[in-house]
Amino acid sequence: MKDFLGEVGARPPTSEDPRIDGLSPSLVLEPEDDEACAEALALCHQENMAVVPVGGATRLELGNAPSRLDAYLRMTRLVGVEDHIPGDLTVAVRAGTTLGALNEQLAQANQFLPLDAPYPSRATIGGILALGEPGLRRRPGARPRDLLLGFEGVLADGAQFKSGGRVVKNVAGYELMKLFVGSAGSLAVVTRAFLRLRALPEDARTVALGFRRAQEAERGWREVRDLAHAPEVAVLLNPTAAEMFGLDAWTLLLRFEGLAEEVSGSVSASGGEIVPAPSWERIRDFPVGPSETSELVLRGQVTPARTFHLAESWQDGGALVAYPDAGLVYSRTTDPDALADRQERAAAQGGVVVVERAPAELKTELDVFGETPGGFELMRQIKTKLDPKGILSPGRFVGRI
Repeated sequence: MKDFLGEVGARPPTSEDPRIDGLSPSLVLEPEDDEACAEALALCHQENMAVVPVGGATRLELGNAPSRLDAYLRMTRLVGVEDHIPGDLTVAVRAGTTLGALNEQLAQANQFLPLDAPYPSRATIGGILALGEPGLRRRPGARPRDLLLGFEGVLADGAQFKSGGRVVKNVAGYELMKLFVGSAGSLAVVTRAFLRLRALPEDARTVALGFRRAQEAERGWREVRDLAHAPEVAVLLNPTAAEMFGLDAWTLLLRFEGLAEEVSGSVSASGGEIVPAPSWERIRDFPVGPSETSELVLRGQVTPARTFHLAESWQDGGALVAYPDAGLVYSRTTDPDALADRQERAAAQGGVVVVERAPAELKTELDVFGETPGGFELMRQIKTKLDPKGILSPGRFVGRI
């Protein structure tokens, strides 16, 4: 057993390993290739050990506390770009590679992966796909599920598999592939991804439009969203958040990217004020930036048409950032009663609330994803089929599956 553990890179946890809601594993597995990853999961399956896959550990606060935790499967040794084909705008990359390292290499060919996940110097490709969150870019076509052509991975019992492929028009395994994006490591572990790329933009400009109220900003948004060259990034800041960037009032920030002529035309048509690029990194990292231990970070999810209504109803003086392309509103507050109020206001707009961060004692009392969705029974059956022993991130996902 000792020799086998050495083969899969097993070690005891250290103070450098993250904790999840106060919990630590008794073992950390650090495989260096696909085969070692498969062997590590086979070991966990055989011993009925609960294992949580971990990449850069930038978003471990997302999800419910694990119902049990025996091991971490650290993916940070599975790194490297394996097959970049500039002419096809595609790349094959190992799952432990960080977004920052990938884009640094792709830039040499004047290309990039159009994702702006928080902390790209640490966030891994596998982790970004597992959570399915793009960061700043929320338009259809620039989300993880849109950019993923295929991937290779390992199931809970150690079986290796492949879904999709590395060519743009390959539809083999398409639905299975999409199923894993956003499953938060509860169905399988990604070891390699085949991704669609873009050419680096020739020009990029930021425009700011100020409004007295969020619903006035909605009218401004309707006028710019259908431009021939729509903004690549659109973010609504409430007055408190706007102050963080030297702005005031409700502010709609728009970033146009592309050919210089296209960008210039759209900027003129938007009618907004061209401003020096704000700290997009701070906006990108807003949900996961440094926070007080008592702070709640809440994400409201509504249809895009209701984004501005929800943002205004959540206004209470705290910082708030919303994405009108996706119907998402992020709020940070230290008010312990805020959750019930936010849930009520979101429900009035036909939406739901996800608790992205909360004190550990509060997370033990609730499902951070809210009420289970209508298709939950199907979700549970898929989980049971792919992970019959329930060892992958147990209790972390919707409905504590």
